[in-house]
Amino acid sequence: MRREAVTSREVEVDFRAPSSSLFLVVSGPGGTGKTTLIKRWLKDCPDLGYVPNLTTRAPRPAAAVDESGLYRFVSQAEFEVMVRQDQFAQWVNPSEGKYYGTPMAPLREAIANRRDLVFDYTPQLYINLRRQFKKQVVGIFIVPPSFSELMRRLEERGTESGVDLHIKKQMALQDLSYVDEHHYHVVNDDLDETLAALKSIRAAERCSMRRLEGLEQACKDVSPRSMMFYYDPLDTRLSKMTEAV
Repeated sequence: MRREAVTSREVEVDFRAPSSSLFLVVSGPGGTGKTTLIKRWLKDCPDLGYVPNLTTRAPRPAAAVDESGLYRFVSQAEFEVMVRQDQFAQWVNPSEGKYYGTPMAPLREAIANRRDLVFDYTPQLYINLRRQFKKQVVGIFIVPPSFSELMRRLEERGTESGVDLHIKKQMALQDLSYVDEHHYHVVNDDLDETLAALKSIRAAERCSMRRLEGLEQACKDVSPRSMMFYYDPLDTRLSKMTEAV
């Protein structure tokens, strides 16, 4: 059945379609500067939210890494109760006695309010969250200029030593195998430049067609499909073909 022609005077489309929530996951090995970047990002962009991770590990020395507001430290017993009650969007146990998890409720609230969130994750946590929120999650893999520089940063920050430092280095090596799972790859050589890149990624993702709810269908509802290589502004090509027969 041929569709009735619609003139431009009869059409009104609001192109300011609302964007769905973004879950911007700053991912990568420890020692890449993720925590510092996120704290700067949150300070510069008050509309960007953050959900503290729950962890059973001990807080790092404030002199080495400022973790204020980024984690909620709980006992293993409390963590286990939350796992059994299915309160986590995802949780992992990367090393003995150390558990990390993200509570589900704040994420659902952010989606309902169309609010963007940023996350400080290892690649394993990022992939777990992406499985749960594929539409919202954007993975940004952060690394220093070289692997040797990463090793130097891990050693000099002083938050691990002995076996713990060895484990952290081995985890960093394994993290590299997940680089292709991410949407973006950013080298953190200069803090200001890296932060600018993160802000640009957010701006670009908010303009992505897959996030602009209802815009595609609104345009299709008023715009007839025509041959891609030729416009038919007066909708006469078919009628002229009929007249010629």
